[in-house]
Amino acid sequence: MEEDSAMQTVDYRQQLLEEIKDLSDRELEKIYKIVTLLRHEFMEEDDEARYYTDSWIQAEREATEAYRRGGLKAYDSVDEMMDDILSEPDDERS
Repeated sequence: MEEDSAMQTVDYRQQLLEEIKDLSDRELEKIYKIVTLLRHEFMEEDDEARYYTDSWIQAEREATEAYRRGGLKAYDSVDEMMDDILSEPDDERS
C-alpha cells in the first residue's frame, strides 16, 4: 500500500489566494507591505547576510532600546500578534 498522503504537495499560491479573497483594499495593502518586508529581509539575502544590512542593524538597535524601556508588547500567539499589527494605523508602524 502506497502512502499517497506523504507525497501530497501543497498549493501555497492557491491557499494564499483563498485567504485574501474577502479582504478589503486596505487589508490587502497591509498584507502586501508585510509580504514585501518579509521577502526583502528574509528571502533576497543569502542566509545570514540579512543580519548585516543597515535596515536590520537599525531595527535591532530600536528593539534593544524598546526592550530597555519596557516598551515591547507581549503576545500569547502569532495570530494575536498579527491581529494587533493589522489593527494599527500605518503611521503607528512608521
